[in-house]
Amino acid sequence: MSINFCVLGGDLRNFFLAKLLAKEKQEVKLYGFEKLENFKECEKYDKMILSSDCIILPIPFSKDNRYLYMPFSNKDISIQEIGCYLENKTVFGGNIPQELKEELHRKKNQVIDFMQKEEFAILNAIPTAEATIEIILKNTKKILQNSNCLIMGFGRIGKVLTYKLKGLSAKVTCMITSEVEKAWAIAYGYTTITIKNIQNNCTKLKQYDIIINTIPKIIFKEELKEIKKETLVIDLASKPYGIDRKIVEQEKVNFIEALGLPRKISTNYFSKIYERNYKKYISIKQKK
Repeated sequence: MSINFCVLGGDLRNFFLAKLLAKEKQEVKLYGFEKLENFKECEKYDKMILSSDCIILPIPFSKDNRYLYMPFSNKDISIQEIGCYLENKTVFGGNIPQELKEELHRKKNQVIDFMQKEEFAILNAIPTAEATIEIILKNTKKILQNSNCLIMGFGRIGKVLTYKLKGLSAKVTCMITSEVEKAWAIAYGYTTITIKNIQNNCTKLKQYDIIINTIPKIIFKEELKEIKKETLVIDLASKPYGIDRKIVEQEKVNFIEALGLPRKISTNYFSKIYERNYKKYISIKQKK
């Protein structure tokens, strides 16, 4: 028994996912990819939705909180509009707005938000860390071995990134933001500091060759004036970020904003992760 899938917008991860599902002999319809070569849409998206069991939405769901994220389409589908057609479906996506989730639940949809799944968030940290290391190698004149690195935040990305940098013989210090993060860092044997250590001038920022932020909250402002001119500063955090952009510009900091790294470098990796989740859904459906 095959399942009818409708892949509605998204980046290349969703496009390659559709191919993987098709190989599994599933019925797959795509919408919002007309900019890609050799792609033709057969019908309107509302008809595709109504004739499908499972709707696969973009990750991230939207970039502007108004329209679906559809980088390979010239068309727009508003968030408000999409909710009108979804009823008794299984809906997958990432960072789906809470209001829409509530509306979808009222219409008896099963909603799976990947960005709320812990296992996905952990796996998401791997390509983020690897892409960050690539950025470092391309934008510094020093080798990583014995470079002094400061990782701001010791969550999922901070843990994986610290582990990988230590594996390349970098000297890594973790800026922890909670007692739980401190406990994890101690368990791994890492050197730790707190934000107050920097703000109270107990720890000097100028000692670091590389500073990487993972905390979505402004941490450094005036403190950035202390760093060396050649220090590379990378911000991985989403808004409101962790590095003050005004100070970066004023002080001409060697700064790189590196957002959304996984979707830029690991298309096939994530397509396969998504596919495993959809296969679980398929097997459940086929047993019923």
